[in-house]
Amino acid sequence: MPRTASARPRVLLIDTNLLLVLVVGSHDCDQVERFRRTRAYTAGDFDLRAQFVSGFDLVVTPNVLTEVSNLAGQLAEPLRSRVLSSIGRLAMEIRERYFPSSEAAREPEFSRFGLTDVSVLLTAREKVAVLTDDLPLYLRLSALDLYVVNFNHLRTGAIDT
Repeated sequence: MPRTASARPRVLLIDTNLLLVLVVGSHDCDQVERFRRTRAYTAGDFDLRAQFVSGFDLVVTPNVLTEVSNLAGQLAEPLRSRVLSSIGRLAMEIRERYFPSSEAAREPEFSRFGLTDVSVLLTAREKVAVLTDDLPLYLRLSALDLYVVNFNHLRTGAIDT
């Protein structure tokens, strides 16, 4: 269960799919609904996500950023080049939380969640909020009493932005 607003960390990690929506939507909001990797979202979701993250300092893991870059590489030109350029700028500007793969592989959750999600979990342990729409990851972070917001709760209004 998400914590109250007063307990909310000031730093946020956005999980892969949601970060992809932010980057794609910042170039072409209509493309969010057309791109195969983001079509589960709407232009309204882009706006909601952008509003929610505005109150945080952002961090990323190299694993999440790599996945976002790989997925964005599937966009058609010229949007592909513009989005990848934005991801490159993001990589230079945003703080990264790095965990060696060998450290992540030793985590009990590794066999269930894999490298990227374990990097998110390790980051959340450092008092970093996580925004995700990945239900198993959300449930695990909640069970560990870490600050996590399920994007679908924002969509339904169960949580205020």
